[in-house]
Amino acid sequence: MNLLKLFSESYPNRVFISVLLGAISGILYSGLIPFVLMSIESPTPGLQLAEVPHARYGLLEVANYKLAALFFLACTFILIMRSLSEILLQRVATDVARKLRVSFYDKISRTPLYAIEKMGSSKLVASVNLDVPRIVNGARALPLLLINLVTLVGMLGFLVYLNGEVFKMVMIAIAFGILAYQVPMYFGNKLLTRSREYRDAIQEGVNGLLSGAKELKLDAQKRAYFHQDALLSNEKNILKNEKAAQSVLISTINFGDLICFFVIGALCFIFVNYHSISNSELVAVIMALLYVTGPIAVLLNALPQMMMATISYKKFNTLLNELPEEEIDYQISEVPSWQTLRFDNVEFAYPSDQDEAGFAVGPIDLTLKRGEIVFIVGSNGSGKSTLSKLLTLHYQAVGGHIYFDDAALNNANIESYRQGISAIYSNYYLFAKILKDLDDATMELIQHYLKLLHLDHKVTIEDGYFSTVSLSDGQRKRLALLVAFLEDKQVYLFDEWAADQDPIFKEVFYKRILPSLKAKQKLVIAITHDDKYFDLADRVIVMEGGKVVEQTSYTQYFDKLQLNQSAKNDFLAEVGA
Repeated sequence: MNLLKLFSESYPNRVFISVLLGAISGILYSGLIPFVLMSIESPTPGLQLAEVPHARYGLLEVANYKLAALFFLACTFILIMRSLSEILLQRVATDVARKLRVSFYDKISRTPLYAIEKMGSSKLVASVNLDVPRIVNGARALPLLLINLVTLVGMLGFLVYLNGEVFKMVMIAIAFGILAYQVPMYFGNKLLTRSREYRDAIQEGVNGLLSGAKELKLDAQKRAYFHQDALLSNEKNILKNEKAAQSVLISTINFGDLICFFVIGALCFIFVNYHSISNSELVAVIMALLYVTGPIAVLLNALPQMMMATISYKKFNTLLNELPEEEIDYQISEVPSWQTLRFDNVEFAYPSDQDEAGFAVGPIDLTLKRGEIVFIVGSNGSGKSTLSKLLTLHYQAVGGHIYFDDAALNNANIESYRQGISAIYSNYYLFAKILKDLDDATMELIQHYLKLLHLDHKVTIEDGYFSTVSLSDGQRKRLALLVAFLEDKQVYLFDEWAADQDPIFKEVFYKRILPSLKAKQKLVIAITHDDKYFDLADRVIVMEGGKVVEQTSYTQYFDKLQLNQSAKNDFLAEVGA
């Protein structure tokens, strides 16, 4: 009962009151049968009435009016208490669901970037969209489960009062029924768990279908293989497991619904041949057994829902526990003004994957200054992106030290220093809303930048939202640049920003935007392959094999490029290429 534990730990008082009201309503509910039996011929001497008084209320004549008043009063109390119990626990369920989602948001916010990148978004999105609703649905079954469980216990107590031998037979039948019920339910649970795993794979496949749409459209064979391997095979497995699980669950639930009638049949056709029981007792027992069919049906029908909720709750917790947490102080404090960002023997290594060591960068010694433009170049896999994420403090160094002037970066101040950095990565995300307060001065600045970036005819600002973000890649990056301008940070990092721009905006970016940021004493870092504009950089940092192989001025780097090109041409001429 992990869900009840979750509720109790989250809102103990409300859960206690809800359970108490549910228990009282269940006890009263189980007491309705004795009231009914007392209104007719009583099956036991203890319930025998000497006379049946009548009373007239207008046109209605009520027999045994005192007992009738108690009966209807009990029904009213059951209605009120049962409703309050369910409403209270439903509200707790809603609050717990919100608490789960908020814990998910907080956990993601505190998870190191490399861990999120490694896990991927598919599992995370599937968990919050699939597991949390299932947990809530399971929670909604809890009130009925508790109320009907108490009702069942009350009715079994009434059976003890009526006939001890009948009670023993009923308990043996229930024990057998539980065993016969739990065995197939165990296998159904296994099938549902397996189906949940395949749903993660489907989520990953859908992500590939959307993100890789361009590639799939260009290769029918690749598309067919992807559909079969990533989508259809997983759909087939889900279908197979869920059909089998539902078949088992439905058959088992129907068996559970008929347990009471099997017991009634055994009582009427077998039990009476071996034990003496009066007709009045037999009628009372049958009424009690018929009465508990409802609670038993509710309990059995709620179990699959509870099983799925338990599976999702375990999956949700397992996923969150797999995510490490940055052990840093998230309290923002003012940091001293600085001019120099320095790497002293800095190292970073991705966590190893089973027996394979993770990619490592460093040791790196590097000094960058505000008011300069730095280009980072290197081949694919050279460590450019990792270095850039160390520079923007997304990754925390595992060795060496980072200094802002003479202040060492540590867990107490890293979050504060992050606030002075803006970055537009190649896989950036453009938020539809400008996440800051917009006063008149800021709105004027936005209009200025929209015109400068030739977006004023495409985009307007409405209640802080962009009118559209459905733009070309180049236009989206210009819009991201506008947001970066509004942030007015000390460090700006651009990862191949100009790759999607036409020649005019490449010129604007390199010859106007970067120099203007430099003039404002910003530290400007650009990962780029546009060697046509390398003369604008104060320095060029060359990465190779996870290390900085050289830091040169543009002139030195350009001379080396020319020499390498000359050597390449000589070699090609020599081999006759």
